[in-house]
Amino acid sequence: MFLKQSTAYTFRLGPFLDETDGKTAETGLTISQADVRLSKAGGNFAQKNESSSSSHDEIGFYICVLDTTDTNTCGELLVAVHESGALPVFKTLQVVEEHIYAALFAASAAAFDANQRVDVAKIEGSDATDQINAACDASIVTYNLDHLLKTAVASNTDMTTEVTDGSVLSNLMTKTGDTSDYAYATDSLEALGEDADAILADTNELQGDWANGGRLDTIIDSILVDTGTTLDGKLDGVWTTAITESYAADGSAGTPAQMLYMIWCAVHEFSISSTTITGKKLDGSTTAMTWTINSASEPTSRTRAS
Repeated sequence: MFLKQSTAYTFRLGPFLDETDGKTAETGLTISQADVRLSKAGGNFAQKNESSSSSHDEIGFYICVLDTTDTNTCGELLVAVHESGALPVFKTLQVVEEHIYAALFAASAAAFDANQRVDVAKIEGSDATDQINAACDASIVTYNLDHLLKTAVASNTDMTTEVTDGSVLSNLMTKTGDTSDYAYATDSLEALGEDADAILADTNELQGDWANGGRLDTIIDSILVDTGTTLDGKLDGVWTTAITESYAADGSAGTPAQMLYMIWCAVHEFSISSTTITGKKLDGSTTAMTWTINSASEPTSRTRAS
């Protein structure tokens, strides 16, 4: 049974039968508002909102009334009553949205057609019509613009020629049925053609730059010459040019040159006095760095001191 959402409904609930023999109609039950339990769309049971009690009609059926609050939720509506002395009774109803109910059961509902999905004639109001027309026009213009661009690119032709081609724009006007659309498309496409011509000119210039002997090719050739000879010469100079003697301070980061001198100092010329190791500079006498060892007789570690 289908019910219209948020609409009062009166129906017969039953039959209520004797709980002992399961066949004798119970005609004298008192079914109050609180006894009629409702579960909306799978929710918890609660008493119905409509306040009347259910009175006996005949052969164990009772008149049950639901109000707009009882039917305000779309989905399954389960009505259940369990009175002492009678077997439990329940009824399942289906609440549907008002327009769906009217489409199915109203006197003016259209005949059902299995192949019918949308009845355009039922779309009411000029706004809906305008929106449909606008959507169709936009789709047609989009298709034709896309076709126009693909044709121009594929043939590598001048966009201005394609834009001013009357056959394409006439097709737009015919499909849309509106000369204002034609004028708008003409202006827009002509502007697009001018932009495309500018892009094509830049692209042609760039292709010339990349060609053998072009501007970019010449620059790259000069870089290859420089890196192939000058750079090799500079790298050779690193191994044949003396570097200034220098040592990084204790705890500070050093340059590659400082690191080399510090390694040389640690393994070359140094003196040991008690728990102090003194590393010498290139002159063999000036202190470059000092370390403290953990034992004067049997050292196992050292720490830089200066």
